[in-house]
Amino acid sequence: MNAGDADWEVYLSELLKLSGSDFCSVASYDTSARQIRWIAASGNTNEKFRHIVNRPSQGMTGEVIRIARTVQKICTTDEQRRNSDSIMLAERLIVAAATPISTANNEIVGILLIGRRTDRLYTATELTMLENAAKCLSINTETAS
Repeated sequence: MNAGDADWEVYLSELLKLSGSDFCSVASYDTSARQIRWIAASGNTNEKFRHIVNRPSQGMTGEVIRIARTVQKICTTDEQRRNSDSIMLAERLIVAAATPISTANNEIVGILLIGRRTDRLYTATELTMLENAAKCLSINTETAS
């Protein structure tokens, strides 16, 4: 998962528009260090996301790694956001959905996240769009290696 920032920004910007989101981000997952690190974003209000590092035991993104499925959370208070995920707190997201980016061998190599600063949950169609986008990233990641 080492495409250039410009490539990520274009991809994430398009997903941001298509999903009706306020924020979209991609994280890499380093299995040996057991760290989730945010590498690019669109719709961000600050650059804090670049400094956020999570473990697979932490928050919503850790849950995505542990269960290898899409997760959606709604958090209406800062306390809930703190307990849910650092990225939700840093970007003041109320609703977020995240899905794993996996290789053909089902090894998780990253996370794709979309979020809203309103309380409108993602529909099943929007969650499917997120999952399909992650599958496209999986294919592109493998062909770039």
